[in-house]
Amino acid sequence: MDGTQEPTAPGKRPSYRSNWVEMGLLFLMLILAVWSATLSAQAPELILFALLIIITVNFSLPAWRGGGGLLPLAAVSSLLIVGWSAIPLFLVGLILAELARTLWQPLRDAINLPAAKWPLRLGQSLVHLAAMLAAAAVFLKIGGQLPLADFIIEEWPAFAALAGTYSAVVLLLKWLVWLLINRDGWTFLRRNGTAVLSFNLFSQPFALLGGVIFLRAGLPGFVIFSVGVMGVSAIIRLSWQNRYMLEQRLAQFARLNDASLSLRESLNLNEVLAGAEAQIRALVPADAVDITLLLDAARPRLDDFANWVAENGRLLDLDRGNMQYAARHNLTPPAPRPTAWLGLPLIAGEQTIGVIVLQRFGDGQPFSRWHRELLLALAGQASSAIENARLYSLTDKALALRVEQLQALVNSMAEGVLMLDRHGSILLVNQMAAGLMGQSPADLHGQPLPTSPAIGLAPDDVADLLLRLAAGVAADGDGRAPSPHTYQTGQPPRFIERTETAVRAADGRVMGWLMLFRDVTEARELAEQRADLSRMIVHDLRNPLTTLLTVLELADPSPPLVTARQEALDMLDMVDSLMDMNRWEAGQLAMEAEAMRLPPLVARVMERLRPLAQQKQIHFEIACDDDLPAVWADSEIIRRVLINLLDNALKFTPSGGRVTGRLLAEAAVVPDREAGARCVLSDTGPGIPPQFQERVFERYMRTNPGGAQVRGTGLGLTFCKMAIEAHDGRIWVEDGPEGGSQFIFTLPGVPG
Repeated sequence: MDGTQEPTAPGKRPSYRSNWVEMGLLFLMLILAVWSATLSAQAPELILFALLIIITVNFSLPAWRGGGGLLPLAAVSSLLIVGWSAIPLFLVGLILAELARTLWQPLRDAINLPAAKWPLRLGQSLVHLAAMLAAAAVFLKIGGQLPLADFIIEEWPAFAALAGTYSAVVLLLKWLVWLLINRDGWTFLRRNGTAVLSFNLFSQPFALLGGVIFLRAGLPGFVIFSVGVMGVSAIIRLSWQNRYMLEQRLAQFARLNDASLSLRESLNLNEVLAGAEAQIRALVPADAVDITLLLDAARPRLDDFANWVAENGRLLDLDRGNMQYAARHNLTPPAPRPTAWLGLPLIAGEQTIGVIVLQRFGDGQPFSRWHRELLLALAGQASSAIENARLYSLTDKALALRVEQLQALVNSMAEGVLMLDRHGSILLVNQMAAGLMGQSPADLHGQPLPTSPAIGLAPDDVADLLLRLAAGVAADGDGRAPSPHTYQTGQPPRFIERTETAVRAADGRVMGWLMLFRDVTEARELAEQRADLSRMIVHDLRNPLTTLLTVLELADPSPPLVTARQEALDMLDMVDSLMDMNRWEAGQLAMEAEAMRLPPLVARVMERLRPLAQQKQIHFEIACDDDLPAVWADSEIIRRVLINLLDNALKFTPSGGRVTGRLLAEAAVVPDREAGARCVLSDTGPGIPPQFQERVFERYMRTNPGGAQVRGTGLGLTFCKMAIEAHDGRIWVEDGPEGGSQFIFTLPGVPG
């Protein structure tokens, strides 16, 4: 497959079919593999590894995207646990994984994901097999033992050599495979080199962790570890697929917008038809695209499928799964017989003016729901463009009739439309916009714009708008793109999104004012439901993280496990912070405030973060005034505030820099409180530009003038602000005295 193209050619994408031969072979191979494994004393481990290989292979990223995934983890951990038996086991697992591809094909077809050709898939699999052999040979040469009998820290050079050899061989051989198949190795390195190396290197410590878990906790512990690996593999793949789907849809939205613009560029009917066909081909792959207009004078002969669409004014979507619909309604398929057939009506007003037909032949897959939605949107734009082109060619008498049809078209829109002339009179209004004001379009036509709250404008706003229109002055920011405004109206309450802009003549003069109204009540309700779902997911993440921490605490405190425990603690802090933020927003979080001293808490936080400071050779120090009073606060929440602020400072401070702080007494600002404390934390990082210092506490806001890639979600400072303000304190950021940033927060004293 060409390394520079992701989608396949139109009409040549593989379709999902229930391949009973493949399913039968998979079942027989599974039976044979299980029976063969039972002949060995390591039967449970072999069966578990075979399943792990099947999952990690099928949930790896596509081969044309580098094939990244957790397959290296499964391969190396099997090598460490079962030794050389992992080689034939890996081959059997690859065969089973290839046969099992059919099970996950619907996931790929749902987003029209192109499949890699079998030579590329085979090459990617053999790469990992060769890497296993090379890594095992190097591991044994340096003094390692297969299978792993024990783990001591002195053996780290052997494990490091194993990890490095495996990763280097995979990268080199994948590059060679790509070069042989696509003859473009530079594209592979530029697009996928970093990802391939990262997946392989980062998987190796966890592969060793799996071996250690097996040695220490036996098969039950390793089963839990394997289930986690399978789950993470699925999450990685599904996350990538969602991102890929969004990228595709964003690209199609951009094309749809371009289509809307290009269709309005010409009033020549032939040019409009050619442009519409070109835009359809760009949006939806098809072997044949045809647009037929139903002109009054000479209606063309249509096949049965297209004639049904024209007569019913409805979409018709047929493929091998529902082609029996045609026979049931006595519809004869066109010749040659298509594999998938999609027809859409072109409707102007209440009249069907044409039919769009797309066909796929051979092995083409059915048209998806997303394709139908795209084409329906494009059909609406094409209908308007075609009707405009036809109107342009009509006589003045016929033009008057078409203006009435245009009003009917506006009336059929789901969005409300209201247009004013320069005198503030309603020139055009449809049913939805009139319904907001409780009147009919006929009663409103020619009347001044009312000051009804249903349109979301106060009387003063209406008066200002009319004055500016009368003066011919733009009221939309001098032609800038209009921004929607959402307001609430009616009982039960409805949320309406109003977008407005000036209507200009060709020379730029303001000729009127256009308002579009869209009911977004349902969208807001769905957004609230999504937010509730996110809160539930965050809440449910806490239990598995707590379980993981318990398991890690029971294991021997080896450096990898200590690191894993620290990372799990960081994840638990993040989940707790997200839960607290949700509760604060809902007004449900009750803090467990008490009189507490800040210095011991700061010392604990510094001890936790000191390894990061030492790793980057950063001078890390926080001083404390001797007379620092106690504060009234929830120690756990303030601990997380300090961790977020200091972790940010360490992340953004370059090696050799300074992160310092000081705890000062803060005079009481509330009569019933004693003196509190002020915490000043400074760093020598790139700093925060003044224009971002107010916004840096907003959700998902991240700014990094230095341009370095850093970890984080953009929620830490949001949590800090909400937490400090919940304590009746303040938090802000200033330019640091040494050129970086300086975060300052205050906490109140003990109640008097």
